[in-house]
Amino acid sequence: MGKLIFAQYSEDFVSTSAVNIGNEQYSVVKMSRQDKRVKVKYFAAKDYNGTPVYTRYQEWARSKNVIALSSGTYMTSCDASSAKPVGLCIDNGSVVNQSIETTKLDGLAIVYPAGGGGGMVVSNMKDCDLTVNVNGTNTTLCLKNSWDFSTFLSWAKDNQATVFQTHLFVYKNSLKVGGNGSPAVRGRRFLAVGKDDEGNIMHYIVNLSGANTVYDASVKVKKYLNDRERLDITFMINLDTGCQNVFQVYQPNGRIDSRTGFSGTESLTQATNLVVYYYE
Repeated sequence: MGKLIFAQYSEDFVSTSAVNIGNEQYSVVKMSRQDKRVKVKYFAAKDYNGTPVYTRYQEWARSKNVIALSSGTYMTSCDASSAKPVGLCIDNGSVVNQSIETTKLDGLAIVYPAGGGGGMVVSNMKDCDLTVNVNGTNTTLCLKNSWDFSTFLSWAKDNQATVFQTHLFVYKNSLKVGGNGSPAVRGRRFLAVGKDDEGNIMHYIVNLSGANTVYDASVKVKKYLNDRERLDITFMINLDTGCQNVFQVYQPNGRIDSRTGFSGTESLTQATNLVVYYYE
């Protein structure tokens, strides 16, 4: 008898598809947050003992049903042994980098621990609209203000939150990247969250295989999500496809999805930070 393979996640909550539009493939991982069965985890950097992200992930993943993983935000270099995250970064309540990037990385992402629902929210730092619950009261903070920043750090530590900065390309269904963005052309990957026609919170990873500027790719993926997926986008952020282009997707039976467009160019061992979706 061959090895038994058990379902790692329910296809009622997760689906993948390869959609061809024009001459490009949109490799899509679609995940429903209904009942909070799908959760997200972020490995922001080495831990305080110097344990690499790859090792941290391996140890954690032994007891998890992983759906997909991708490199996340930008790092100071392509060397996994020495790279540090750019911008404000907090890993499970522990501050990794306290310096806010105020000129380019407008997206402030907060990933909640599994006990807090395992979800992700993103605020636009330009809008100063970040709201967190402080001592039972919903409090809106502007991190440019030193008092608010200190309050936020205390909140993140108390709630074991994970925080990172990245490019924010769509916010409240409005495009936030201009045509004067990076002229570099390459494959692009995005993480988008929004609501479908029935009001369900949906998470998408969209890997666009063609060579695009960040502006062109953002326009294309926003149109795909709005028109084909009927998604009202709350936010869409960048997932790095540069020197740490790590991407891996799993089938429901737990096997790695080997289809073109569902993998990155770099080995998981080179990951300096990781966004991981999993099912409980």
